[in-house]
Amino acid sequence: MMRTPVLETQRRATLAKALNLALDKRRQSVAEFANWEAMRQRAHDIRAGVLERLDEYLNQFERAATANGIRVVRVATAEEACRYVAAVAKRLGVTKAVKAKSMVTEEIHLNRALEAEGIRAMETDLGEYIAQLCGQPPFHLTAPIVHLSRDEVGRILADKLGVPFTNDPTQLTLIARDVMRREFLTARLGISGANFCIAESGSLVLCTNEGNGRMCTTLPAKEGPRVHIAITGIEKVVPTLKDVAHLLRLLARSGSGMRLTAYTTLINGPRKRADGEESTGPDEVHVLLLDNGRREMLRDPHLREALCCIRCGACSNQCPVYHRIGGHAYKSVYNGPIGSVWSPALWESEQTASLPFDCSLCGACADICPVKIDIHHALLWQRKLAADRGRVPRWQRLAWLAWRVAMSCPTLYNFGSAVARLLLGPAMLNRLGKPWTETRDLPPLAKKTFHELWKEQTPE
Repeated sequence: MMRTPVLETQRRATLAKALNLALDKRRQSVAEFANWEAMRQRAHDIRAGVLERLDEYLNQFERAATANGIRVVRVATAEEACRYVAAVAKRLGVTKAVKAKSMVTEEIHLNRALEAEGIRAMETDLGEYIAQLCGQPPFHLTAPIVHLSRDEVGRILADKLGVPFTNDPTQLTLIARDVMRREFLTARLGISGANFCIAESGSLVLCTNEGNGRMCTTLPAKEGPRVHIAITGIEKVVPTLKDVAHLLRLLARSGSGMRLTAYTTLINGPRKRADGEESTGPDEVHVLLLDNGRREMLRDPHLREALCCIRCGACSNQCPVYHRIGGHAYKSVYNGPIGSVWSPALWESEQTASLPFDCSLCGACADICPVKIDIHHALLWQRKLAADRGRVPRWQRLAWLAWRVAMSCPTLYNFGSAVARLLLGPAMLNRLGKPWTETRDLPPLAKKTFHELWKEQTPE
């Protein structure tokens, strides 16, 4: 298995402070509802019901969206999606685009693909923008730079933009806004994801906290993007607006403790003429419905529930492993507990196969998930698949085989534990435990076994 690094002490403290704050705010927000568990169950039922009838809802969405003037395109792979966006950009004759926060576009590596075609896609979410300046992937599903202090952000902007250093959050935001505003007003192509696609109305739902999503998608055509392309996974379809309203009540509360994201935008299509006046918005709206491995997940009864995910990031906030190693240690677009389920399903490699093993199986992720995904059992299944596919190293398979034999034979187990206590002192344990023991010491083996202690304290 690939080695999993541990965050340095200062960065881990910054991360823990931010994640614990989000958890505290979530607890306060959730406490407003006496029926929170019933709300989670309903959210699960909505998402699971969609997966049971996915093609039906996709067809319904496509018909309604097309009637609204939206061009709906189904794409099977990441490469196909990237080619489509590049072709639209070339037709428009543009060399730059503005982009709202989107994990799906990270999944397909859209920025890199457009750059290869001479097109620059600028991230406009503040966290994503700073990560892009650093050349780093997002650290967290909803908070891309949660691991950075404001001093670090100030130094990044000063270094990359040539502005005076400041660590004041308001000033940092104003610096970024000044750069982005010029891009918004001159770009002719806007790109976004979609939090939900409403089957009954053909509408897109976009949730942001900075308003940048609206700047990418709904500015007047003379002042902003002429074309809006939304890329989203096929699992994001939701039957009705009423269902979306329920999911929105859980989404922001679970991720950050907010009652609702600051900007919740419903996009119904391109601009139209009404009463002699033109509405705001782009001339064209395209929606790419991406598969990219999702139907394979849907066919696996142990993994399909992971498609219920609404990308709140709560499981990462709660995960003790994520607190210790951070998002970049996963070396995958989708990190944290749910990412360790998704990543091996979308990309089969040694690195992704190792992710389900970076988990204590404590179940905290499933307890906090707003749509009640049984994440830790899905991780167990991914471990089995990794073993079946030969992704587990030979030495590890032999070690587990030896453990199984020892645990099935009390005599052999007692003999082995006696030898281990005799030979494995603290120094030897720490040498054998690397890299785990590079940042901590393993406790010494007990001098007596539980059975021995039990016999001493239990009368005949």
